[in-house]
Amino acid sequence: MPASLASANGGATIQPMNAKDWERRVEPHFGYLRTEFGCEVAEWSDENWWETSITYQNSTTAIKVACSEEFDRLVTDLIRLVHGARPPTVVFVSESPKLHKFGLGNLLMIRAPELWSELKEQKGQSDDAIETQLRSQAKALREFGSDILRGDFSSFVEMEARVRAIARDMEGITIWSPNRGDSAALADTIAKIRTSYPTVPIATGTYQRPTQPVEAGTHQPQTPPIYAGTHQSPTRRTFRDRVRSLLRLIAGEVD
Repeated sequence: MPASLASANGGATIQPMNAKDWERRVEPHFGYLRTEFGCEVAEWSDENWWETSITYQNSTTAIKVACSEEFDRLVTDLIRLVHGARPPTVVFVSESPKLHKFGLGNLLMIRAPELWSELKEQKGQSDDAIETQLRSQAKALREFGSDILRGDFSSFVEMEARVRAIARDMEGITIWSPNRGDSAALADTIAKIRTSYPTVPIATGTYQRPTQPVEAGTHQPQTPPIYAGTHQSPTRRTFRDRVRSLLRLIAGEVD
């Protein structure tokens, strides 16, 4: 396994793979980015528990190859450089005038949908599973993304249109508060969110706290607090789940 589980005091913690070890696994498959497309390794990263990655980059394009704990698979991103640098990660598509990063899956959906149907089923992080995914995705990128590697981003127009169309139905922030919540505090929260995300839809909802009496010597479970700006609710997905779904969309996981 590329990431091991260490039990210090009964709990399991994820130990990410060393970035240099990841490079040694990736290089035999993606090394053609150096020899054929003028790329150099621009970044190694093992700082986050959810992924270990290596990023190749030339004068126009960056390719990030990550072993993702979060998605339990290999994730390959195609990135258009902006003024020679990699742009920041997008949180809300509607807030970005132009998208510069797409998963390999998005490209294959428009150029080789049958191949993508096969590749998206390749998951797991065993040695064999990772080797299979490295081999498959490196070959697919070479065959269907060579124009992007040379600085031709015409395919990004179609990918962006597709992602925006789906994101319109996915993006949004729901603020949940107690049914006797402070309306002024709610309005203030909405105003603060609007300063960062002026066009993202914001909805509000209320919930009822338990009202049953508490018997002496017992502990009454309380409804978890609902934090402003999240999607937390007993009947709705959390904000993290929605962001995760959006990131999977951008990575080409949603079709």
